[in-house]
Amino acid sequence: MFCGEWMLNSYKIKHDKMYNDTEELEQHIFSFASEAGLEKWIEYDDDFQRYFPTLDMENELQKFKDKYREKLFDL
Repeated sequence: MFCGEWMLNSYKIKHDKMYNDTEELEQHIFSFASEAGLEKWIEYDDDFQRYFPTLDMENELQKFKDKYREKLFDL
């Protein structure tokens, strides 16, 4: 979900319907992280009342984002 949402929305400078829809879905999926044993990757922030990827998750998935960018600009 994290990588797909990033691919769909990372280039945008403002929120649109796609951003809002994927953000809502991502929050719903992230809300089950603890039940799935993924508390290392997703954390809940009480101040923002939202789920966020942890630094561990972002570091682990960065290699896939880098590969995507490499392939995208290799065309």
